[in-house]
Amino acid sequence: MAARRLVLLANQYPYVNGDHVFVAAEMPALAAHFDEVVVFNYAPGEPSEMAILPSNVRFGGSLYGIPRAEKIKALLSPRNLTRLAGITLMEARTGRLATNFRSFVAGTIAGMGLANDARLKDALYERGIETTVYSFWGMGIGMLVPWIRPRISSVNLRLHRYDLYEEESGYLPFRPGLFRRTDRILAISESSRRYLLEKYPREKLAEKIEIRRLGSAAPLEPEVPLSERTGDEEAGRIIVSCSYVIPVKRVARILDALEKIPGDTPLTWIHFGGGILEEELRNRASAQIRPGLSIQIRGATPHEEIIDYYRTHKIAAFVNVSASEGVPVSIMEAISYGIPVVATDVGGTAEIVGGPLKTGELVPADFTQDELAEKLLHVLSAAPGTYTPKELWANRYNAVVNAEATASLIASKP
Repeated sequence: MAARRLVLLANQYPYVNGDHVFVAAEMPALAAHFDEVVVFNYAPGEPSEMAILPSNVRFGGSLYGIPRAEKIKALLSPRNLTRLAGITLMEARTGRLATNFRSFVAGTIAGMGLANDARLKDALYERGIETTVYSFWGMGIGMLVPWIRPRISSVNLRLHRYDLYEEESGYLPFRPGLFRRTDRILAISESSRRYLLEKYPREKLAEKIEIRRLGSAAPLEPEVPLSERTGDEEAGRIIVSCSYVIPVKRVARILDALEKIPGDTPLTWIHFGGGILEEELRNRASAQIRPGLSIQIRGATPHEEIIDYYRTHKIAAFVNVSASEGVPVSIMEAISYGIPVVATDVGGTAEIVGGPLKTGELVPADFTQDELAEKLLHVLSAAPGTYTPKELWANRYNAVVNAEATASLIASKP
C-alpha cells in the first residue's frame, strides 16, 4: 500500500504569526490521518519563531520570492500553456477578463511560478506516494492550485474572507479555473457557501462545497472560580474587544457607543490589538470625559496573555464592530469563556452571535452609536441565564472536534 502524504499550503504557518493560530489547531488531526505531512508557506524573510511540528510533519520551505527566470520557465512550459488556454477561456466567459486583464496575467504568472518550485514538485509528484493537497487559502499560496498536475489523489481548498469576497478584496484571478481544479471547497460558514453558489452558478459548486468551520481551543479553567472573584467589580463591569486597529475594524466606534451609555454605569473597556490607527485611538481615549469609564488600550498583546485575561477575569461583554468578517475566531474564543458578544451582522457572524443563539446581540453593519450603546446596555443588564455562549462554542466551534472533522474529510476519497 502506498504511503499517504499531505501537502499543506499555508500563508505563514509554520512561522508563528499570521495564520499560525488557525492552521496549528488542525495540525494534530491532519498529522494523525496521513503518514507524512509536508508544509509549504508563502512568507517572506526568516521567522522569529517556528511552530513545534508533530514528528511526521516537516517544513518544505517558503515559496515566496520565486525568481523571475523560474516564472518565465513555468510560463513557457507546454503543459502550463495548455492549461492557461483553458483557464483564460473560462475567465473570458465570466466577462471579467477584459476589465481585469493585468491582474489576471500577474496572478497567472505568480501561480505558475509557485507551482513550478522544485521543492514543491518533489513533494507533490514523488512516485509511489499517494498525495493529497490542502490549500488553507484561495489567494497567496493558493494561487498555485490551478496549476497542480492531475497526478494527485485530491485537492482541497479552504476559503475564508479576503480570498472569497471580491466586493471587499477586489478582483480575485481565475476563480473558475481554481474551482475546477479543486475536488472539495471547505467553506467556513453557511454564509460563505451561499456566496459561492450565488456568485459562481456556472461552476455548479454545490456538490464540492463542504462547511467545515474553524474553532478555538478548549477554555482553560481559572485557578479561582470566577463566581468567587470580587475584585473586577471595583473598576466597573469589563467590556473587551480584540482586533487590529485598522479602518475595517472601526474600533473607535466602540468608544463612541460607550460614551452614550448612562454615566451611572461604571465600565472598564479593554482593547487588545495594535495597528495603524492605534495612536489615534489612544488620543481619542485620553480625551473622553464620560464619568465612570476606564479605558485600557493594551496594543499588540501575545495570544496567551489575552486568553489568560479571559480565564482570570469576569468579563461582561465582548464587542466586535468590524465592517467585514468571515466568522471571527476572536468571537469563538470569547464565547468559549462564556462571554456574551455584541457584534455587527457581517459575513458569517450571525451564525455565531445572536439572541436566538443565546450568545449575545447583533447590530446592523451600518449601526449608529445609539444602536450599539443600546445593545451593549441590553447585554450588560441581562438577567443571569439570558446568554449561555459556551454551549454554542461546545456544539459548533470546538477546535479539536472541528479539526478532526476536517482532517477526516480531507483524508477520504472525493
